[in-house]
Amino acid sequence: MKAQKTISKKHWTFTLPFLCVFTALLLGGWLLSAGEEAIPSVNKVVIDDFTRETKDAKGNLRWTLVVGQTGDNTISDVESAQDKGRSFLHIKKLVSPRRNWYLACARTDLADNNDILNVAACDGIYLLAKGKPAMWILGLWMNDTKGKTQLYQAQFELKNQWQEIHVPIRSFRILPVKKTLDSKEVLWFGSTERSKQGTIEIFLDEIGFYREQRMYNKLTPEEEWIIINKGTERPFSGKYNNYFEKGVYTCKRCGAELFESDAKFKSECGWPSFDEQIPGAAKWQPDADGVRTEIICVRCGAHLGHVFLGEGITPKNTRYCVNSISMNFTPAENRKTERAIFASGCFWGTEFYFQATSGVISTTVGYTGGHVDNPTYKQVCTDMTGHAEAVEVVYDPSKISYEQLAKLFFETHDFTQFNRQGPDIGTQYRSAIFYLNDQQKQIATQLVDTLRKKGYDVKTQIAPADKFWPAEEYHHDYYTKTGKTPYCHTYRKIF
Repeated sequence: MKAQKTISKKHWTFTLPFLCVFTALLLGGWLLSAGEEAIPSVNKVVIDDFTRETKDAKGNLRWTLVVGQTGDNTISDVESAQDKGRSFLHIKKLVSPRRNWYLACARTDLADNNDILNVAACDGIYLLAKGKPAMWILGLWMNDTKGKTQLYQAQFELKNQWQEIHVPIRSFRILPVKKTLDSKEVLWFGSTERSKQGTIEIFLDEIGFYREQRMYNKLTPEEEWIIINKGTERPFSGKYNNYFEKGVYTCKRCGAELFESDAKFKSECGWPSFDEQIPGAAKWQPDADGVRTEIICVRCGAHLGHVFLGEGITPKNTRYCVNSISMNFTPAENRKTERAIFASGCFWGTEFYFQATSGVISTTVGYTGGHVDNPTYKQVCTDMTGHAEAVEVVYDPSKISYEQLAKLFFETHDFTQFNRQGPDIGTQYRSAIFYLNDQQKQIATQLVDTLRKKGYDVKTQIAPADKFWPAEEYHHDYYTKTGKTPYCHTYRKIF
């Protein structure tokens, strides 16, 4: 495929020495709580199982304590230990009675590990751990962060018994760190707790990456050469090069939807060309040739082709150049869809999580639930139109249910806040489900009842759907365009 210089979006490939498990002070309870529910049947890559010697070749401890400024009379310790045939790392911290928060974390030098991992090919990080119930924080220091003081961070909840904790990659968000770390080549575990006097501790048995095992379509040798081994079909030879029927193009390996037929155009380059992907479907990453930008299926990592910018062929100024052999096609008449409308604060963050969900075909940010026709963002921000910032989700009910979408809605925002979400305050930021039929209303109501039985003070409004007004163009796909991540939405396991 024709090589052109392009600007790559941020990518998730990193060298393991840049992996950090980090603790950040005063983050509050709105970060991710991954929960302990194990994902069945997974592939794993172990980072450390703590069976190695506690000292390296130079006689230095592999794991060392990171001391934070937490007040007087604090005692900290980190050690490698064994119990009943189990090797583990033990980190503990005794809180000062003069302070109501404290820091406990440890790190290890990973300079001797040169493995290169692609986080996009993993579903998350897993831990085998137990300890005194508390919130602990993971962080990834990767090569797409813009400075030495930026890390991707997420949070998990620790419990008393040994458990396998899964923290999804999609739940990490980028945050600044106030001080530069002493070393770039570290692995961190840490926790900050607002608490009365006491001890916080974690016993860590194993840490690594996990990937869910999925059933993929069987490939022919030719398909495998292109999809797995990143080959390229001959120009003008592909089935879909001059194909312009209405429908959707899907990944041949896993079936994920990639491109709408409306985005396809004639480029005369010899391969099917699209000027837009279905949001979150294809990942951009540097090609092995060091020049082009490769695109792969987000769900399964299948090689699709390359993306080029700045050619001026269409108003979107983008050309996804895709191998026909990497795709299948579903005619429009065979594609069944349904709609759902959710509001959970800033619609940028609400859209972010739905876009990345398998079975979601498209998302549109907009305004609903108000009394002014065709409102503008400026009008809605006055808090006088009655509208909520919302997202219309079009999805395939054969791949994902309304109940699954509604659960994701609750798990990606703080539904206990009234007319606000994080720093955003006003009725336009309210938590609301706008149901389109009685079945949606029933499911939403049942989920709220379930949450209240769990002890949550739910403030989510359940209301009949009203006219949905799409927002201004610059609001659509905001985080995809900017490469940023939500500031007031994070994932936490609840159901």
